[in-house]
Amino acid sequence: MENEYGCEQVVPIEREPRHRRVLANEYVRVFLVEIAPHERTLCHHHAHDYVMYVIGDAEIVSAPRDSTPKTYNYRAGDCEFSPAGLVHVVENRRDAKFSNLLVELLPGLRELQRGDDPRSMDGNATVQAVLKEGRISVWSLETEAGARAEVHFPAIFVTLNPDSVRDISWVPSGGGLVGCDEYGRPLRSILFQLGRAEVQPAAVRKRIDEPLKTLRTQTEGPE
Repeated sequence: MENEYGCEQVVPIEREPRHRRVLANEYVRVFLVEIAPHERTLCHHHAHDYVMYVIGDAEIVSAPRDSTPKTYNYRAGDCEFSPAGLVHVVENRRDAKFSNLLVELLPGLRELQRGDDPRSMDGNATVQAVLKEGRISVWSLETEAGARAEVHFPAIFVTLNPDSVRDISWVPSGGGLVGCDEYGRPLRSILFQLGRAEVQPAAVRKRIDEPLKTLRTQTEGPE
């Protein structure tokens, strides 16, 4: 089915210039997606299942190659799972940049076992489940000064500014405590917990009672 957006030429997601790869390993590939106001992506192919986390309010058009374009209105914090195979163009309809994090779920995830759900240590941290799927769960964490939340890995740990990404870290195993940032300010973060959701005996859990060490977001070139 043809539409005004056109998909005569299709590129893989890593060749679409508005999808910037910021983390990759045998389990996931993470892209920071930024589409300028009233701009469109190239027609691109999502070869793997993925989860999208929306950073700021947005109105977009998703125009699949073989079906009718649809308009979607998102709020900051919206999160959705999409199966592999989508080929589409995305257009930003607003006067502000459309930003999201896209986490591709690779076959290696079958080898990982998910850690325990995060929890507030003192009742003052806000811990909210955003999405749960067989291989990934997504959590929103907000910690004020003095508040702490306990988290378990393997996971992707993302800290946020009000309308952008501050840091992205891959944490392969163990657990730890999340509090305020290094300057004592409240911290807003997203935890993408990875692996199969199975109960793990408490005796073999590893707990590290110290703050997380995060890495600055790294930009990688095309594959």
